[in-house]
Amino acid sequence: MTAEKPNVQTSAGQAQLKEMGVKPIPAPDDLTRPYWDAANKGELHIQKCSTCGEHRHPPAAQCPSCYSKQVEWVKLSGKGTVYTFIIDHRLMVPGFDEPYAVIVVNPEEAGKDTVRITGNIRDCDRNDVYIGMPVEVVFEERVDGVKLPQWKPGAGAKLRSKGETPPTIRS
Repeated sequence: MTAEKPNVQTSAGQAQLKEMGVKPIPAPDDLTRPYWDAANKGELHIQKCSTCGEHRHPPAAQCPSCYSKQVEWVKLSGKGTVYTFIIDHRLMVPGFDEPYAVIVVNPEEAGKDTVRITGNIRDCDRNDVYIGMPVEVVFEERVDGVKLPQWKPGAGAKLRSKGETPPTIRS
């Protein structure tokens, strides 16, 4: 008899996963499978409309600009800029034991800030993250060879650990 997998959608399931020290892994479907297949090869791919040329992420069945269903998957350089971020102190996601930064990145090739990829940042104190920070993709291997796109500071990032002061955000 096999043990039933904890349901990450429930508080009890999240508590079970947290106790097991298991971080969530993606469950690709037909729409998202090309993204995850590329990530498992250590590459960052997103959709591009074959009709109007607009990039899009997250994946969608049709282009939000021209409504075409013609799509291709294109490889990105893995460079981008932090659009926004949060520092999660609640630790509600299983497998995370201390506060961590979740960033939303605009890929360099996208051209519009409506294309955004979410991930965690690595190799950087969470308090050094700032809007406009240059970042580069890295891939974190999880169970069963699943790789997740994550981010690290890119060239020119201002980090306190290097004696530099991050830019001040003003409203």
